[in-house]
Amino acid sequence: MMGHEAEFQSVKGEDQDQLDDLTILRLTQEIKDVEASKNPLVGDFRPISVLLDEYKDATFRGKIKALGGGNAGYRPVRGDGNCAWRAFAFRYFELLSKLSNEEIEVSIKCLQSRTRLLDAAGYSETGYIDFVEETFNLLQKLPGMTQEQLVTEFNNPEVSSAIIVHFRLLAAAYIKTHADDYIPFIDDGEGADISEYCNRNIEAFSVEADHLALSALVNSILIVHLGVVYMDRSAGEEAVIHNFLPAESATEATLSLQISLLYRPGHYDIFYK
Repeated sequence: MMGHEAEFQSVKGEDQDQLDDLTILRLTQEIKDVEASKNPLVGDFRPISVLLDEYKDATFRGKIKALGGGNAGYRPVRGDGNCAWRAFAFRYFELLSKLSNEEIEVSIKCLQSRTRLLDAAGYSETGYIDFVEETFNLLQKLPGMTQEQLVTEFNNPEVSSAIIVHFRLLAAAYIKTHADDYIPFIDDGEGADISEYCNRNIEAFSVEADHLALSALVNSILIVHLGVVYMDRSAGEEAVIHNFLPAESATEATLSLQISLLYRPGHYDIFYK
């Protein structure tokens, strides 16, 4: 393969600098990917106090201590751009696994009903069916499944990735079928393009979830209330919590799963309180 110096021989001036910058960005991302791959997709539960070893900043440490009451803890997930989606999905399955068989079945039917969003948004069944089936295959296994078994399932890249794609498609489909609600938040002044936004920010694998993506995900699942605990340098001694509630109620289920995620700049883990 041609080395970088040979690649750049014919490039002059600003183009040379631009390609050098792009190369640096690419190599930096490759390093991050290698480091991320050393961690499990879903890790073991840890007390929140463990985070004190990672931070010397007084603001962060204060907020970590404020979160540390009771049995507070977190479960790390791999920082590969899918962390919010994977954290949400794992916790969704984990909470369902603690329900009765009847409640699990009701929840499955509720999620099955949301497949109509994919059809309404114009997705081809042949394009999404494999991911959807992988999700429901695991849901059907939930009765009697231990937490350790669920962690093992989510550390299977094929299973974990399929569920993430399914949830990404549901979120994108919700935005596409409720475009009027989301256009004001993505308009860059040059005209909002819902399809382009979804393709670039939600459907694309390994792209981090933004505020709109989390909103759409909650709205597409229906039975989840999501709280994101922001641990950053914002003012105050306690972490700010951003809540995401579904815009409509599920007619198929009266359940309400309370999912909490822990956000640190650029990364999401699962939070337990």
